Amino acid sequence: MHDDLHALIKDMTFGDTAAWRPLAEKALRGADFDEALVRHTADGIARGPVFFSAAADASLDAPARDRYLPWQIRQTFTEADTGAANAAILRDLMGGVSEIGLLIDPNGEWGVPVVSADDLDAALDGVDISIAPVFLEPSSLADHGMLAKRLGERRAKTGGLGLPPDHPDIVPLAGDYPDWRIASVDARCVHDSGGTEAQEIAYAAAGLAEIIAQFIDQGGSAEAALAHCEIAIAVDADIHLSICKLRAARLVLGQIAKAYETDAPVRLRAVTSGRMMTRQDPWTNLIRLSAAGFAGAVGGADIMTVLPATHALGRPDRRARRVARNLHILMQEESHLGLVRDAASGAYLHETLTAELATKAWAIFQQIEADGGFSALSSDAGFVADVGKAREQLAERYSQQDPAIIGVSRHAAPDLREMRYEPGEVAPASDMRFPAMRLENVAGAGGGA
Repeated sequence: MHDDLHALIKDMTFGDTAAWRPLAEKALRGADFDEALVRHTADGIARGPVFFSAAADASLDAPARDRYLPWQIRQTFTEADTGAANAAILRDLMGGVSEIGLLIDPNGEWGVPVVSADDLDAALDGVDISIAPVFLEPSSLADHGMLAKRLGERRAKTGGLGLPPDHPDIVPLAGDYPDWRIASVDARCVHDSGGTEAQEIAYAAAGLAEIIAQFIDQGGSAEAALAHCEIAIAVDADIHLSICKLRAARLVLGQIAKAYETDAPVRLRAVTSGRMMTRQDPWTNLIRLSAAGFAGAVGGADIMTVLPATHALGRPDRRARRVARNLHILMQEESHLGLVRDAASGAYLHETLTAELATKAWAIFQQIEADGGFSALSSDAGFVADVGKAREQLAERYSQQDPAIIGVSRHAAPDLREMRYEPGEVAPASDMRFPAMRLENVAGAGGGA
């Protein structure tokens, strides 16, 4: 076998596509090269099959990472009452969580029922929020001013309110809480609605531009705007594409910062995809979450949230939260994924996809700005319609089982063990112009080998 392999490659000039392709076509034995080997992203970007150079420079000025906590571990809490939320928060903080994500729903259907300052106190009883800051999730229905005041009274050094980019109170609240992240651009809504990678990045860019414009219009600066916001991007089981999406997002958002002559960092939060999660055979979600978490870590997320494996079923129980939390610990302390600042740098696949995604996203962002910017994204805006078309195309692909969903449209089997969960609903999209979908719901029935 050793001799045969060297005989095959002895005349090949490495690093030369012209030398490689004839050998590949010979191995295909008449099959069409493009049909057999070339794949494209939802944005029409070719993914290979092989790269011998990078199409463009996509190097990142990635921020330095702490050796022991390379990204913040933010767990989202959705318990049906404040007492249960408090117990879950205390338990997870002891297990390694570093930031508290609080999803608030006054009715308690899909989040913690915090209506008053006393409710907040009950949920955070015994929690030192000067060490473990609280961040309200973007979908929260809450009196943000009231909650910010109470968190301030509890001596919170930092935290986040999750306000959307066009909220009128961002700048005033930033003045009252100078070290807080008041706004959040939750670009996950585009992903969960079926949008493409470039569309998600473009939405994030438009949101950031909106926040910067608010600060400048009210006498502030772009640097202050960047300090008071964070950007949430979805990562899914497509590891390489998710890595490139995060890298491309950092390039695009950094370019906006440079346009305002600031090198202030952009905080990126990676959240594992909601649309990929399944009710059927939910144990397979553990594989999806591991892949997505790996992508978030390698892609350079500053903050990461791993959804519980029961996300599509209901509220997580103690075990589901523990597994989600421990995935971070495995990646940080056993796999050491945070020791390299930009692990994908120099890989021709990642450099090429990063550059092309950034270019595509920048063009979409420019069109959003030409149409009036983030605040002009009405339900009939061109960008919203384009995301809707991408959703239809994605649904059509999955309805044809291309690609298949393991445990649903392929290798489907009855659950061998019950995955426990608590009753509850999935939170609505943080931007109602982009209703969430679940790929499982559009996947064709099947289960062949």
